[in-house]
Amino acid sequence: MRFLPALSCLFLLAAVADVSHAAPARVSEAGREDHVPVGERLSRIERILWERDTGGIPLLREWAVKDESDKVRERAVGALVTLRDVGASQIYTDLLATDSSPRVRRAAADAIGTLSIRVDRPERLTDPLRKDADPFVRAVCARTIARTGLRETFPYLLTALVQDPSPEVRALSADALSTLRVTEAAGVLKTSAVQDPSVLVRVYSIRALAAIVPRDSTELFRTVWEQAVEEELRLEAYQGLLLSLEPDAWVNTGLRDKDPQVRFLAFRKWESLHIKKRPGDRPPRNSAVVLQLESFLKDPLRGIREGAKLTLEKIGYRVVETGGAYSIAGD
Repeated sequence: MRFLPALSCLFLLAAVADVSHAAPARVSEAGREDHVPVGERLSRIERILWERDTGGIPLLREWAVKDESDKVRERAVGALVTLRDVGASQIYTDLLATDSSPRVRRAAADAIGTLSIRVDRPERLTDPLRKDADPFVRAVCARTIARTGLRETFPYLLTALVQDPSPEVRALSADALSTLRVTEAAGVLKTSAVQDPSVLVRVYSIRALAAIVPRDSTELFRTVWEQAVEEELRLEAYQGLLLSLEPDAWVNTGLRDKDPQVRFLAFRKWESLHIKKRPGDRPPRNSAVVLQLESFLKDPLRGIREGAKLTLEKIGYRVVETGGAYSIAGD
């Protein structure tokens, strides 16, 4: 189970807005737009997006700041992002700091990250990370800090990882520390990896350790691998173990595991360790590499069988299927 797509879905669900299908208004004067119904203003935004009409940017900026409907303000910000309006950076930061609607503040924080806008002061992101009442705003701020490369703000991410009541915020703080490669966070991440009450946060903490300090975290990965009952935790810990100084040993362990995801990871790691394809360099038929790939052709997991078939073909062997089973041609 992978949690990044799940978190993305949470943000999308939090931000979704009802959009009317009324015919778009044809109003030429910006001052008259305030009198257009909300549904028509939203439809107007959709038309601007459909046409990729950068001429609509001034109107979108005005609506993002002044419209009375938070649905319109949020959608206007999203449209500005789609149109790559980096010139509205002040609007995004001001909305994040002052807008009354959490959906608009989320959109503003996401705009800063998606457009990789360098804020003039780190507090533009660290203040809402610490203080915003909406957990999704705080979570998006953590993600945006990583996207904008504000490594100097990592102490705030550490505090959020330890103290924030929302598991989504803690998880994305761990993910941000990973993206920013904050080696100073290793100790706190190790604690979160085994002590946080949320499996989500523990998974992200293990993943961060695997990205930042994999070999220094081998014993923690081994402990989680041996003791955890949650498949997600075992899978993350196993991926960390494959980065250890003994990858071959862990490949063999993984190939014997009952979890098909672990076994497939082990197979892929085996390939990366043992397949060194060079033009015209075909391993002998009786070589250890070819014999191992041949055994993989009989594996109960289809992904491994198909992967072995493709690899054998890449290194110069022909694989045939007979009675639903693969074998190397010529046997």
